[in-house]
Amino acid sequence: MDHQRLSFIWRIPIVFTAISIIWWISSGVNTWIGVEGEYSRTAHVLSALLIFSLVIPLIIVARKYLDKRPWTGLRLTSFKKGWKPFVYGGISYLIPALLGITIFSLFGWTKVNFQASFGELLFAVIVLLILVFMFEALPEELIFRGYFYRNLNNFLSKWKAVLAQSVLFVLFALIIGAAPSIDRIIFFIAIAIVIGMIRVITDNVWSAVGYHLAFQTMQQLFGHPYHQELTSTTPALIEIVILGIIPFSFAIVTLKLFVKKEPDWKEVDPE
Repeated sequence: MDHQRLSFIWRIPIVFTAISIIWWISSGVNTWIGVEGEYSRTAHVLSALLIFSLVIPLIIVARKYLDKRPWTGLRLTSFKKGWKPFVYGGISYLIPALLGITIFSLFGWTKVNFQASFGELLFAVIVLLILVFMFEALPEELIFRGYFYRNLNNFLSKWKAVLAQSVLFVLFALIIGAAPSIDRIIFFIAIAIVIGMIRVITDNVWSAVGYHLAFQTMQQLFGHPYHQELTSTTPALIEIVILGIIPFSFAIVTLKLFVKKEPDWKEVDPE
């Protein structure tokens, strides 16, 4: 019953504090292993397992005991129902990103170098996909475009809920130290708004997971010091423009090629 439901004023801060603690614990893994400031594949794997194994139960408990509403309201459906939105989300990033790489390479503005065999590259991509999915894509999208968006849309219109969850996303990035500069803050605002819109248009969190997974995998494949299978003559151009600004700018246009439905952005959807 509604009178037994914890107030929204408490639900959001409780879950926000809990996830911040989880990420702080995760950030201490490198220190515990003894490689603070350097990349460690072991630490990456442990952090991914830690976050994945804590965040999913956290949101299940919050949904059941704080929200007192069914899981279905979050719109993280079964993958049988969500694989199409997942694919649409992924290709909404990949199509403009790969077109950008192709065009910039053809005009000689950048050059991509393959430093590994096809088998080695494929293995690196598979490992990275698994780690990104567990460490970032699914947990973060379930929290921000799932739990927080659902609670915000109870009393805010869809477009306002998208903006509000993006503010929470930036605040989270600041708290865990992922946004130490203005350009990183702008980056987090942009990606939160774009992915939030994708989630609303498809009405499924799997689309947000797909976009996030494609984005982070491409970024880390080119920009992470551990991965040297693919390198570029212009790393900053690749990271900021080709894998950042271009796919962010054309994500919604690309998505609309596959999803014709237009949501009512002014709609409030109370549970």
